[in-house]
Amino acid sequence: MKSWPDSKSPWGKQLRFEEDEFEAMMDEMRGRAGSECFTPGKGVDVDLVVLRAIETEADYVDLPAGVMGRTIFGADGSATIEISRSLSEEAEHDRVAERRLRTTVAHECGHVACHRGLFMRDTETFSLFAVTEGTKSAVTKPPIMCREESVGRIGYNGQWWEYQANRCMAALLLPRRLFGASAKRCLGDGGFKSGEECLNRGYAEHFVRELSDEYNVSQQATLLRLQALGYLPSGTQARLRLVD
Repeated sequence: MKSWPDSKSPWGKQLRFEEDEFEAMMDEMRGRAGSECFTPGKGVDVDLVVLRAIETEADYVDLPAGVMGRTIFGADGSATIEISRSLSEEAEHDRVAERRLRTTVAHECGHVACHRGLFMRDTETFSLFAVTEGTKSAVTKPPIMCREESVGRIGYNGQWWEYQANRCMAALLLPRRLFGASAKRCLGDGGFKSGEECLNRGYAEHFVRELSDEYNVSQQATLLRLQALGYLPSGTQARLRLVD
């Protein structure tokens, strides 16, 4: 990890991680959760990762409209992960919402792994909400915050911390080595030598859907991970009809 001054950053500096660092941080988190962390069809147990690797539990609370999750850091390095209660309730009976919930929790794990150090020098715990007029604020920096439109998207409007949390989310839920082995198995079972051959022969939607169901993440997130790892070419989205 490297850092340099950045006057546009909420913290006065910007962090940069190499791609392999995202993978290593999430491999370490999953490793601390134990071998039972992954089950085909259910995916990576993100709640177990939070419990064993971060040594806390996510709080399901009422959050402002449009906010699915947030992480509030204390000066001692502690992290409080809060997830939208309404999203959690919806996830109990809706698969799309369940997968959105899983990616949100994994996204927050990424903030803990990457950004805890941005807050540890201060003496306050940071709050999301603005201070009302007439009161004095002890808050000197904003918390890490995740809005619905930032989880899993491609454009970040300069919010490098959201990009980094999403890179961690993908590495946590779709581990490079394990997911890569599954992708090769699926291609082999279909008689394909490569993902591009699978795409050209019209079976890429099935390929993506099978892996999506095995790892319990959205088809869109699965496709992006396959592209990032080189199993499908960029621009594949325009040729597929993905329905979660």
